[in-house]
Amino acid sequence: MKPVLVGVDGSIASRAAVSWAVERARADGREVELRFVVDDEWGVVGAPARDELRAGAEALVQRELASARGPAGAVPVRAGFSVGPPILTLADAARDADVVVVGTHKVGVFHGMALGSRSLQLAAISPVPVAIVPAPSGESRSGIVMGVGGGIDEDVVVRAAVAESNRSGEPLVLVRSFTDRVALGEQALDHATRLAETLAPSAGVSRRRSSTSAGEALAVMSGQAVLTVVGRPTAPGQHGYRPLGRAVSDLLMNLRGPALVVPFPHTDERRERSTFSAHHDERRPHAIPGPV
Repeated sequence: MKPVLVGVDGSIASRAAVSWAVERARADGREVELRFVVDDEWGVVGAPARDELRAGAEALVQRELASARGPAGAVPVRAGFSVGPPILTLADAARDADVVVVGTHKVGVFHGMALGSRSLQLAAISPVPVAIVPAPSGESRSGIVMGVGGGIDEDVVVRAAVAESNRSGEPLVLVRSFTDRVALGEQALDHATRLAETLAPSAGVSRRRSSTSAGEALAVMSGQAVLTVVGRPTAPGQHGYRPLGRAVSDLLMNLRGPALVVPFPHTDERRERSTFSAHHDERRPHAIPGPV
């Protein structure tokens, strides 16, 4: 089985990510791999400095390994370090992992534009799901929340959310924002609900509608959820890279609890809409309750 990969740096947020990864690996019977990435900019310094930095990396890896093994118990944990651009190196290593986990110091409300957040960069390019874990807040949490976008391609995200629900024993809550395109949004929520119910998570499925923006609604709910699951569309070519989109970016910049970003292949939007219409009777009136 593929391991759960964790990017570590010795910080509190990094150790929160390790703790989350250990529990997920325990539920799946997987091993945990800790990876520290030394930025390759240090390669331009002299040999004595490189030796010192390498020794420091080895020491950090051993400290984090010792810190993880106690709580891990029977969960196998291994560790190592790489040299290179941190995000690209971690994303490349993730190809051999089930999920890649990183910590974040970003919590609370953010206003304006942000550049350079490493967790967002990783979420935008990783070939596998990325879990972003803030330091524990001590709040009581319940439920696996999934943000429903609008495409049939998101089936893989629904399946991932159901798997997380079964893994944790927490109920699945499907959330859709209805700030615009109400009929299409209702179809997307219906489709996701039917698929989730077919997969039958043991703790059950419910659905909620919000009149606020998707990113805002998910950020608020992440403060109480065990995990918030969102999708990231990928595109053919460009090594699968597409921007995260406003909803996912807003969530991650205002994150109040663990989140999982699941990549999924994205088809042409026009074909997607026509296929969606073919699978739903748009003549049927939709009763849309007020926001929950």
